[in-house]
Amino acid sequence: MMGLKRKRDLPGQTEPTAPIITRPKAGTKAFASGKAVKDALDTASPQAFVSFRQQIVTPNSSLPLAINNPTVVILQHYLDVSPTCDEIFRAWQIGDQTKTEVQAQAAVELLSEIINILTPIPFFRSSVVGLVNKLVSPSELYNEYLNRLCQSGRRDDVYHGYLLTAAAIAVDPPSSTSLGSSSSGRLGLKVWSVLVEGGSVRGLGKQMGMRRRNKEGMVGYGENDPLDKPDIRHLILRAILPLLSTSAFQAHARSILPPLYSGLASDPPITVYRVLTALWNAISGPSPGLNRKTSLVLFHEKSLEHLWQLLARQDLEATTNKTISDIVKAFLEGITTVPGQGICFTDEGWYPRRVVDESSGAGQEEENQAANGGVGDDRNDNWRKGLHNRILGNVVRKVGHKAVDDDGVVGDWMAKVFEACPELISGYWAHSALAVDPRLNARWVATMAYIGRIISLSPPSISTFRQPVPAGADSSSAPYRSRPPAITVVIESILPSPLTKSHIMKGLQHTDGLVQHVTAITLARGLQKLSVVQELFLKIEKEVDDEPSTSRENPWIKARRELEMEARRRIPELSVIIAFAQKAATMAPAEPETEAEIALTSKSAMLTEIALRIFGLCNKTMPSIAAEMKFDAGRLLVSASSASAERRARREAREGSVISDSGSVASVGTMGTAGMGGGFGQARGDVEGFEALSQLHVLQLLGEVRDWNWMNKAAGSQYTYLYHILLLNLSTRQAVTRAKTVSLLEHLLIPTLLFEHDPSELSIWLEALPRASDNVSGPMLLAQQIHLLSFLDDCFRRTSKTPYRYIEDSFALVPEFFDYSRPAEMITPVMMTILEQLNAKIMGQLISTEAAGVVLVYMRRILLGLVGKQKDLKFLLAITNKFDEMLTKAKEAGQARTGLQDVVQGMKDDLNLVQGGNVTRKTKDIDPEAHRLREEADWSARSFEQTCLTTTAEQWAESDTPVQLNTTFIAHAYDATIIRRANFILQLLPSKKGILSAVQSKSGALKLLDSCLTGLKQDQYRSQLKLAIFENDYVKKLFLSDKGNKFRNELHDLSSRLRESVPVDAVLGEAYVSDLVEALKADKKGDKIEHNLLLINPWNRFLQPEPASKALKTIIKRSDIISTIINDTISDTISAIVVATKDPAYAMSHLKDLIKLQSTSAVLLSAQTAAVDRERKTSLTGISIKKGTVRELLVVRSDAAYELIALLSTSSKEAAKSVLSVLSKDTAELDDHRIIPTLEVLLDLPADMDLDVTKLAVSVLLSPKSPTNQVESAISIIQKLFSQGEEKILAAINNLKLVDYNHSFARLTIKLAEQGIEAHQSAVNHLLDLGLQYAVRICSKIGDLTQDEEATLVHLRYAIDTTEDVKLNAQLSEPVIMAIIQDRLAVEESVRLAYTLARRVEMKASFIRQQLQALLASSAYNRCVDSACPASVRLNYIRLLHALFSASTYVSCQPNFIEPLVLLYRGTLSESDRLILNMFQLFENYRKLSVSSILKYWSSNGIVGSGNRSFDALTSLDSQKVFATCQAYPLRRTSKGSGKADQQPEVGESSYDPVFVMSLLTYTMSEGTITGLDWVEILRSNVLGLTICSLSSRDRDVRAVAGYALAKVYSLVLKKPFYERNQLLYTLRLLRHTIETPTTRLPVLTTLFFAHALRSLANPSHFLYPLTSRFLLQRPVFDPADTPMLYGMLYASGDGWKRERGWMIRFLKEGVRSEADWRVIRRRKVWSLLATLFSSSLDPMFRRTVLQSMESMISLPTAARSLVLRDSLILWLSNQWVDITRRQKNANQKLGSGNKPQTWEKEETLMILYLIEKICMNMIPNEIERIKIEDKQIGNWLAHLDIFFQRVLEDDMDVEKLEYLLRILYRISFIPKNQIVNKFLSPLTEQSHSSRLTKLLDHDSNNNLKERIISYLFHTGLNLPNTISIPYINLATNLKESIDEIRWKVEIGEAGTELSEWVKKQQRPIDWEQ
Repeated sequence: MMGLKRKRDLPGQTEPTAPIITRPKAGTKAFASGKAVKDALDTASPQAFVSFRQQIVTPNSSLPLAINNPTVVILQHYLDVSPTCDEIFRAWQIGDQTKTEVQAQAAVELLSEIINILTPIPFFRSSVVGLVNKLVSPSELYNEYLNRLCQSGRRDDVYHGYLLTAAAIAVDPPSSTSLGSSSSGRLGLKVWSVLVEGGSVRGLGKQMGMRRRNKEGMVGYGENDPLDKPDIRHLILRAILPLLSTSAFQAHARSILPPLYSGLASDPPITVYRVLTALWNAISGPSPGLNRKTSLVLFHEKSLEHLWQLLARQDLEATTNKTISDIVKAFLEGITTVPGQGICFTDEGWYPRRVVDESSGAGQEEENQAANGGVGDDRNDNWRKGLHNRILGNVVRKVGHKAVDDDGVVGDWMAKVFEACPELISGYWAHSALAVDPRLNARWVATMAYIGRIISLSPPSISTFRQPVPAGADSSSAPYRSRPPAITVVIESILPSPLTKSHIMKGLQHTDGLVQHVTAITLARGLQKLSVVQELFLKIEKEVDDEPSTSRENPWIKARRELEMEARRRIPELSVIIAFAQKAATMAPAEPETEAEIALTSKSAMLTEIALRIFGLCNKTMPSIAAEMKFDAGRLLVSASSASAERRARREAREGSVISDSGSVASVGTMGTAGMGGGFGQARGDVEGFEALSQLHVLQLLGEVRDWNWMNKAAGSQYTYLYHILLLNLSTRQAVTRAKTVSLLEHLLIPTLLFEHDPSELSIWLEALPRASDNVSGPMLLAQQIHLLSFLDDCFRRTSKTPYRYIEDSFALVPEFFDYSRPAEMITPVMMTILEQLNAKIMGQLISTEAAGVVLVYMRRILLGLVGKQKDLKFLLAITNKFDEMLTKAKEAGQARTGLQDVVQGMKDDLNLVQGGNVTRKTKDIDPEAHRLREEADWSARSFEQTCLTTTAEQWAESDTPVQLNTTFIAHAYDATIIRRANFILQLLPSKKGILSAVQSKSGALKLLDSCLTGLKQDQYRSQLKLAIFENDYVKKLFLSDKGNKFRNELHDLSSRLRESVPVDAVLGEAYVSDLVEALKADKKGDKIEHNLLLINPWNRFLQPEPASKALKTIIKRSDIISTIINDTISDTISAIVVATKDPAYAMSHLKDLIKLQSTSAVLLSAQTAAVDRERKTSLTGISIKKGTVRELLVVRSDAAYELIALLSTSSKEAAKSVLSVLSKDTAELDDHRIIPTLEVLLDLPADMDLDVTKLAVSVLLSPKSPTNQVESAISIIQKLFSQGEEKILAAINNLKLVDYNHSFARLTIKLAEQGIEAHQSAVNHLLDLGLQYAVRICSKIGDLTQDEEATLVHLRYAIDTTEDVKLNAQLSEPVIMAIIQDRLAVEESVRLAYTLARRVEMKASFIRQQLQALLASSAYNRCVDSACPASVRLNYIRLLHALFSASTYVSCQPNFIEPLVLLYRGTLSESDRLILNMFQLFENYRKLSVSSILKYWSSNGIVGSGNRSFDALTSLDSQKVFATCQAYPLRRTSKGSGKADQQPEVGESSYDPVFVMSLLTYTMSEGTITGLDWVEILRSNVLGLTICSLSSRDRDVRAVAGYALAKVYSLVLKKPFYERNQLLYTLRLLRHTIETPTTRLPVLTTLFFAHALRSLANPSHFLYPLTSRFLLQRPVFDPADTPMLYGMLYASGDGWKRERGWMIRFLKEGVRSEADWRVIRRRKVWSLLATLFSSSLDPMFRRTVLQSMESMISLPTAARSLVLRDSLILWLSNQWVDITRRQKNANQKLGSGNKPQTWEKEETLMILYLIEKICMNMIPNEIERIKIEDKQIGNWLAHLDIFFQRVLEDDMDVEKLEYLLRILYRISFIPKNQIVNKFLSPLTEQSHSSRLTKLLDHDSNNNLKERIISYLFHTGLNLPNTISIPYINLATNLKESIDEIRWKVEIGEAGTELSEWVKKQQRPIDWEQ
């Protein structure tokens, strides 16, 4: 870059020479005071500048310095004498003007050093900000000097220029988190603007390459921080890194960023870390949209290329102690692998970017994708066009084969990119250039591993396969897409195209084992991925069902089939895989000896394992391959060549030598590996490692093979496959293998007739098998296993051939024992087969005694396990008898069969033990020759039944035994197993002599039963076990008799498990209750009545009316006996019985007896329950109670008794008369406060009441502990007495003292004031005076207010508000205000009271001044200044402040009262800010002074500004918030006054006050210091747009101020040059020509459009800028009567059509606000256009926006009437309703029943209902006027509304729709001659009572939805006309029933307490008369 030209030398002028500078030694203090420094710098000597800099110079790494550091101290002293450093700036100016470079550089260097040192210290912030402001001030020349240095051709000048620039920007750097802030970072942006306007930015790219180099010319930074002695590159980096997130920098990023990224390779580690940190912070702001925009600017393909090349650097970064590679890797992963972050955008998985409506077929992208194989090519790269991540798509293609690096870092990164963006995988392979040809080298192995990693990535998220939903909606409820993704795209993620079939074949056939293994692993990964994808497609396929048609097939079925066919084309034939497996299985010798042979064996195991895995995956994913090969999968389990080995093993077993050389036992029949033809023999049990894994693959495969017959004999073996699976299960030591075999056996056997009756029975047979373990193994166990399995194999095979024969045999063994209705009790037919075959083989001597003993011992275990399945032991005993008969016959036939009879006797002993008997003496002694299985001890430990039988009675009695049994056998068992074990306990429980004969033993068993109940997980099993327990005869006997007295705690625990809400439990409980009631009745003498009542107590909740009535009658008969033994338990039982009868009339008739039984509360509860039951309430109205009973109730003196008296008085007139008679004679009862609710009722009697209740009523109010109901009754009585003109009550009220006042009297004041009777006035005044005195007392006390005191203040304030005409006593009010301001500003209720008093009372001026001073000096002021202050607290405080301020402007309009308001004010439209602005206006009106001098210190962030200019306050406004105010402009805002009070304190806080904003603008323009750049800032703040919007205000003064401000803007902008000036002036001229007169009010559409135009002018990157500019520049004038850009935006066809159309809809929604706007859009038929677009679109977001636009239209009464009457809007909405509901039904049919509609469809229906309601709101007043005044017929629009109601009622109803319909019906019920209410009130009432809606309403406790619905129904019924027209006469009966039902709902409180009480009072006289 060229330097500036020298000026021509003047005559006599010589070239100045640089003075010689002598640098002082480092650390030498040249100056001791600030004055010395100033004096030295005043000389402008470079030597002085250098000396001072050397004194204070501080490396960047040493910052910040302490405040007491000598360097900071000397700088502070210097700033004290020279705050603005004028000496330094003057020296710089002199050096620049005289071309003395040394002097200028010395000044700049010193200034930079001062700024650098002081910036981190908050104390000096104002000083440093002042220095930088002076540097960038347009009125100074230093910004020009700075640009000259930066653009100089001299390296030193450039260095010093950027040294100062970096220091200045660091003072106030912008950040991504503060972009929305109004002040943060603004100074740094100003410094950047200086560089931009001066042209220095253009050279930043080249200058960034200027580095510090050593003598050899090489770049070198050493170990120190490069910022300690920075070069030009680091200074530029320090300057620009904070600016990365700003739009000002991004406009120049294209020329700056390339050298930034390219130079990172030569930068030191700390610099790389700082750059990456700054980049990360720039894209991590709070706004996702801005983050995305910033990411697209900062990152591109070339920048990412430079970054990933840094992955190879291993330099260590000192601050983080991490390498550059780690740092860059983490950064790249952050911006490229997290969707929604950086340049990684959320994609749609395997679907292309743009997908059109699926109803119209595939989109263009899908067609192109299919044409190009889903990948794309160089000529027509449609793949790239369909990407969501185009940048990453180019990056991964550029990385290509470089992803396979030495350390795998790039590969790891790429894998994570592909995981985050699955769409990139299909297009990557064609450009990857990966070398996949099989060869033995490390590069190829790494490549295959890399491919395998990508293949192994999980499929895209399930949400990508669903239809797109609007942003923020829940995608899980959206239906699946009807079209699957392109198969060519999917297959590339599974079996990529570079890995061809030939490559896989070569790899599998390679001579080297490593190549084979790597190839096989990669293939297995692809097949595993294929399996996952197929399962995903199958899941979607089941849920997606197109409309029924014979010509179309479900596309997902087709896709799954095509995917399988495509995968078959890409993998080798199965014969290749078989050959690979054969070679792998046969390469190892049978018995390896040498190390080479052992290694070969390991290699063989590895390859065999992967071969079997591939084979299994092929069968799973492509079953057609195995089917075509006709391969028997069982050969993989059993070797065909093992026939001879099997025979040899059996022979050796007979000879006792089956131990191999290694000492382990080989599984018989599974040895031999003769290749694929003979099988692999994977059923051996003594394997581990890869061989064990191979077994798992085989077992998994056998479970997945279709039509595999396990009954077939294995090749070369005499046993079936079942034998070998069982043998593997018994011999393996691998837990996973054992679990797999069990799973396979369940898969094979449970679906058959063998076990389908009870799947859990299979576990009994498997658990009883003799299993090898670490404790038990050896040849003897193996021999037993062989004997048993060979026998079972034969039995299972025979049973499977003729199952029904053996089932019939089992039924015939014990006739009528089994029942098909109870399949769980049935036994497998294998049992009968075993009986038959064992008998045949014993009698035929075809089985040895040893083998027969093994079988019998096994059957003994089975029989014991089957005990838990049987209701009794008949069948099992019959089985044992069969065994006994079998052995008897054998003995008779001469067979010894030694020991077999003992085994059978053991079976009988086991069953005898279960029944409570004892074992025989012979079996007690352990016979060493007895037949036992070798692992008997292990089985006993794992068998629950055996453990129970072997546990002694003493052990059962111990408390730990049930806990141990529960932990071992119950806690982790399956539900079916738990039920079986619980049934076993039930079989043991009745025994009298067995192991559970003792009481403690039975107690432990009952506890274990309770543990079984709690351990069940599923409800069906829980109900099944409850039936078994509670229907057990013995358990029932314990519950119902005194035999269970010793177990009451355990029995109570069991009964507590029953739930009355569960039907099965309820039946069980009712049965027990019925039996107990019968026992109670059977006790004629009453001897056991106490015991029976105690037994009933646990079953109280199951009492039903009929048995309860029987029990109650019995109890009343024996009341004399029971009264002598009454206790709490019996009393609870009787009370429960009384309530359960649901017959209060019977209870009332025997009330005397029940009083003796202490059941008054139960009678009350019964009566209360009946009172809210419509059918049973009539039983209360006819009750007549005797006076003696009333007296007895009064004698009881319980709360329940008094409540019962009140209830009886309310329900029955006769009862009320009885009570009145008793009270009239016994006046002593009137002293009890609890009688007051009864007296309230008695006052309603038509007869005169002679009772004096005044004293009691006042006494109740005087008592601070009186309940709410008593207080309400007392207040009601006093009101009635006042209305009757009672003088006593008036005297009683006037005699009240201050000590008597409480919150009850405050409530009384409200009620009396609401009546508005003049006779009450003296009492009200007296109560108000007492209330004020009370308020002073409690507000002045020490300590916090109680809840009652706060409630009293609330009621007092309401009372004052109610008595508007009463003049309050100022002498009493002023102390209240003073006390609250002094002590109670923290209590909101007290502040509200003070505000109310300040409005109503005329206060003294001195008092007002004093309270204002106290209010502004309080801590509440500081709290309200804080932005975190709650809105309600702030509003109450400001209301009080405003009330005091406006009470006397003479006192308040003083500067000391106005200045504190600046911090309080936030400039918004909230009520609090409007009140503050009103105080400013009051000051200006009274003082005739402007507050501009004060408001220029205002800042939107709540901090006092510098106060230099009003411009600073104006530009501190949040531009987004300003524009939001434009979009929702407050048309009714007036220029003066504070407006109406808001209901919510938060209202208006999201918008600025336009009156205030325009005031700031006029203040700013009046100062006359606005520059061109300032106008740019004003334009960006959107203040001009808000001013234009003010031209649409309804207030004339606001429009006048806006017009004046815009005229002033136009005149000032003409004089100041800036880039946007001409277009701004042109736009303002167009606007000016639309204003015909000064008072013209423009349509909101016009002003809002100009606001959008100015906003886009300030942000040219906005998409709207070219559109609005073209529109405005094409027109010489603007037509305000036309809708701007309507057709061009609605029917846009470019790339941004969707965005433009959406903007226009939103513009219409925000712009239609007045009648003028309606006339504008009516001219262009906008509604018709929107209706057409809505009907033709299925975009949820667009449709919702259209409906919102229509809402804006119908909010205008004129527009609503026009649309309804001319355009039939209601009919159109009805048609849209039909379309939406039909679409929902079609979607539900596709998805299946039980699916909810999509969220957006439900929102649309609710929006339509909302529109109908708004239409009615605008139409009803006019319709009522037409009918009542003009006497016309009802409008036709009501007929349209009738049609709409019918269509809505045809669909499913929910609570939201119901509420809308009822609200609409209530509104139209005010229209005379209207029959819609008569027609639809009954259907809607039925809908509200439907079971589904009732359940939903009952669960809605927060929104009070049920109360609102009932209330709407009730009020609608009140508005019904008296006559019904002829067409609706048949509806009269239903309508009357509906109205009665609604009234009843209201009466019982479903519409709220207040309405319920009103209805009760109105209904009470009617009920009494009836």
